[in-house]
Amino acid sequence: MKTAIVFGCGSGRGATITNMLLSQNYKVINIGSQLHDQCRNVVVDWRHLAIINLHKFLPKVDAVDFLFFNQNSSSLDQGAFAPNQIDTVIQSWKLMKDWQHSHWLSCQMPFLAIKYLTPVLGPASKIGWMLSSTMYSDRPEADKFPDYSSQKYFNFLAMKSFAAYYETFGILPDFSMPHSEDLLAQFIITACNSRVHGKIFDMKTIGADS
Repeated sequence: MKTAIVFGCGSGRGATITNMLLSQNYKVINIGSQLHDQCRNVVVDWRHLAIINLHKFLPKVDAVDFLFFNQNSSSLDQGAFAPNQIDTVIQSWKLMKDWQHSHWLSCQMPFLAIKYLTPVLGPASKIGWMLSSTMYSDRPEADKFPDYSSQKYFNFLAMKSFAAYYETFGILPDFSMPHSEDLLAQFIITACNSRVHGKIFDMKTIGADS
């Protein structure tokens, strides 16, 4: 039986990813704050997740055939750029700490997880990221949550960079579309059963290559 590790796929749309992996006969390890009743669950507190925690909780497995990152975080909205003064050191420290933690969870943590799992990953291992259309600067909503948009663009670049060593892919969702969760499920099945070398599954174009 193949092994999948998923981040942030215990409930909601993330559970669709987990359910499809289970349907393809994967043993799934779900890492996140929400439990999935058919998986091995590693429960984490995203607010306090640090490097030492990642080092300790990554499962000891013989091989990882499928790895997917669905977690995300944002600490900045457009209101953060308003010309209002930060009055205290504590306020500035909290803003920077939250911003840094969002970047860690969204960008650095997946990079480090792949590094920790290198001994059990192979050239055929599938590694995927949930992306967002906000990573494109011409989208009108791109600056609504600017840290989130920039993090998703880094996820895209990481997916492309790791494609030199693994079978990587990204999913570009549009959950306003009818049957979007059915499309998400189909993308996961396709990723499980075919080469996905640096491919983006785009809901708007039904699986176009990037």
